[in-house]
Amino acid sequence: MARPSYNTFASFSAGLGKLKSRDRVDELPRHSSKGDSAKRQDGSPSAADYFLLKAAAFISAIGIVVLIALTAFGLRTLPHHGNGNSIIKVPSRLKNDAAKGTAFLDHDEPISAFTGKTFLKHNIPFIDIPDSLVQDVYYYRWTTIQRNLRYIKAGTGYMCTEFVQPVGYAKAFGSIDAAAGHQIDESRWLRDTFYGDDYIHLYTRGPADALQYTQWILDAASRRAMVTGDSDYLAAQLDDMVRVWHLWDSVYDDAAGLYYYQPVWDAQELSLPGFIADPNNTDWDLRKDGPDTYRPSHNAYMVANARAIARAAKLARNGLVEVQFTKLADDLEEAMYKRMWAPEQEFFMDIIRPNNPNLTRLTGREQVGLFPYRFGIGLNTSYAQPALDSMFDPQGFLSTYGPTTLEIRDPWFFAVKPDDYCCYWNGMSWPYSTGHTLKSLAEIYRSQTTNATAEQYFEYLKMYAETQQKDGQPYVAESHYPFLDSWSADSWNHSEHYDHSTNNDDVITGLFGIIPQEDDTLKISPIVPANWTYFALENLAYHGHLVTVLFDKYGSRYNIGKGLTVFVGGTEVYNGADKSATIPIPPPTLPDEAWINIAANPTGPGQYPAINATFTNSEDYHYKAIDGVLFYDTIPDNRWTNYGSPNQNDTLTITFARPRNISSVTLALYSDVTRGGVVDVPARIEVYGPHGLLALVDGSSSFLPNDLNEISFDPVETRSIAVSMYRKSSDVYVGVCELEVWTPPVSGPTYFAVDAYLTGIDTSVILDKASVLTVNGAVVGGLTSDSNVAFSGIVSKGGSTPLTLSYSNAGNTTVELSVEVNQVAQTSLSLLPSKGKYVNAKANVTLATGKNYISLRGGSERVDVKLETISLV
Repeated sequence: MARPSYNTFASFSAGLGKLKSRDRVDELPRHSSKGDSAKRQDGSPSAADYFLLKAAAFISAIGIVVLIALTAFGLRTLPHHGNGNSIIKVPSRLKNDAAKGTAFLDHDEPISAFTGKTFLKHNIPFIDIPDSLVQDVYYYRWTTIQRNLRYIKAGTGYMCTEFVQPVGYAKAFGSIDAAAGHQIDESRWLRDTFYGDDYIHLYTRGPADALQYTQWILDAASRRAMVTGDSDYLAAQLDDMVRVWHLWDSVYDDAAGLYYYQPVWDAQELSLPGFIADPNNTDWDLRKDGPDTYRPSHNAYMVANARAIARAAKLARNGLVEVQFTKLADDLEEAMYKRMWAPEQEFFMDIIRPNNPNLTRLTGREQVGLFPYRFGIGLNTSYAQPALDSMFDPQGFLSTYGPTTLEIRDPWFFAVKPDDYCCYWNGMSWPYSTGHTLKSLAEIYRSQTTNATAEQYFEYLKMYAETQQKDGQPYVAESHYPFLDSWSADSWNHSEHYDHSTNNDDVITGLFGIIPQEDDTLKISPIVPANWTYFALENLAYHGHLVTVLFDKYGSRYNIGKGLTVFVGGTEVYNGADKSATIPIPPPTLPDEAWINIAANPTGPGQYPAINATFTNSEDYHYKAIDGVLFYDTIPDNRWTNYGSPNQNDTLTITFARPRNISSVTLALYSDVTRGGVVDVPARIEVYGPHGLLALVDGSSSFLPNDLNEISFDPVETRSIAVSMYRKSSDVYVGVCELEVWTPPVSGPTYFAVDAYLTGIDTSVILDKASVLTVNGAVVGGLTSDSNVAFSGIVSKGGSTPLTLSYSNAGNTTVELSVEVNQVAQTSLSLLPSKGKYVNAKANVTLATGKNYISLRGGSERVDVKLETISLV
């Protein structure tokens, strides 16, 4: 894959030398704007809002007096709703979770070396096994998910990225669908379900591209529903799943009964088909991308996706669609056996499509031939035993840091890369493929059709853990050499903590044997070595309950008895001598609708919310404090700091497009002092609103470094909020990885256009005195033919709904806007001339159950059209 710019926003200029002021803090001026004047560009506040920034600076200048006054009244902080401390360790979005768990294991020491501990302690299941290497990698891999979760926009919510730094070939909001199935598989075990809910919606109803790479997103969504227990969520996606399925119709070959794609878009460039098609290396693009190829991987994904649709149809009581997609899956699987299974190689093989009328199979065995088994394809002895044998054959796929992507015996196998191009799939060990292979190995073992052993499964899992290392610490990048202890694709500020594979899903479903079920049961079927005398999985989120599974052969490790003991919701529900069990559990408990972060801006300057800083270090960027990306690493970097500032305190000011009701601000405070840096949590934080000080927290011991810190205050309606942070001393600075403002979701039926995601060269938020729906007259203007005003998070019970658009048309001609619902064009709106006054245009739309995306596309280069709101009632 190419290496584009790593900057979050194209307008960010990095590489300037760092300032190195070392004056005493009591000699520093407060809120000088030096160092940031060049950064005030598109997206700056209005004159009235910028006055707030100046007022905050002035009020900060008398901050000591304010502090003394507060102290005199016995107040250290301003409380939220009049009671409670203003500093809260867990963000509002997580506070209302009443699920109960257990506390047999240490929840602090295993994550002590990581940042973002609040997220980890709340979300992940904890484990205890006899192998420290596998256990350490398990805890580390939760941090790779954490780093790659990105909050996009209020209403849209979260997505999962592949690279922690954005890449140029990514699609909407930085999404890349190649590993989306892995990401859904892995994140389905997080306690907070909104991460997966939001991400799946981005593909089924949102603007993410499900045709960029081959993928098994629908299958992953179906299996995830068996973890959350939310069958209604899956059933509601049925129409969207069918739409995504049909995106692939253009690459289906009726005669062959199979799908084809270039290997590069199967996420595997420089793989065997490319070398076969260009053996003399005369056409780099052909060798790199490969010819159109029928691949076992892609076709297995489509079988799994079809069966996922059939399951969703069954849940939705749509028998016709269930039968249709069951047949599609069965026919495609049969075509795989007929066309792709090679009796001579005893393997599922690639078939190059061009100039191959007889569909002659390749003779080299690739790791993609192992993928079908994880989806239930080939699980009988004649197919599964040869696959198992190849996994443990030293001339097959088994290597020190394997498995390899091409059999070692193949003439085109590369043990080392011949050049510095990142991505060779003809021998390198890719975690992406290892995740698939581990799942196939687990399915082969459980099929009981081969001589597979639990020890073999753990051998592969241990080999995977040994691969995921760097400098003696757990680590994952893109690809690894099969026999050298080194990553073969590991670019600086790019490949770190690459989220392109599973690991923890394999530990949970494979090693611990948690097999998600559609009904109200918990199935435990571990694949652990026979000599293990204990293992524990604590506070696993399953069907909305926290489940703990303890196996203690002698009863002396956990002191709750011998054998297998299971707790659900903190209560013991089972004890038995065997390691396996199927246990009835209570019906699923589903969470309330998640809060939204109205401070997130995925685009940067030119869009709202806007952000300004009184000082920004030249190698940082203030918009990175609201870009929805949250991690605390030195490299890769994603933060604002005031390193080099001459000021005692500096202020970040967020400006919303319209006044919002808020009662807290959450700061992900950056600290690198334990890493030899000079940035640490503030000595004091002051939060200002339109009428002065809202909250003050004094004393750095109150703050969590490299973690979330929520500061609450009495509710206030404001268009801007200023957060002023004081340095501890003259040689220590402050930094923020993310500033979040969480509020309850917009309940409708009216949605403001200025809250939508805006695209189009001239499309932007403007202030119009003719609009009275907001006190500042905020509307969307600059609509031209390329405009898209995209509303998200529109919750509905489904069905036909009247849509009313409030608009003004200052011209003399009618302007047409296309209306899309969940990426499907449904109708149009005719915006008649209105002499600049705000009037209504109406149409009927059909909404899906749950959250919907509504896009208004189009405009006019000649007519001034402005949009206020849409109403759905």
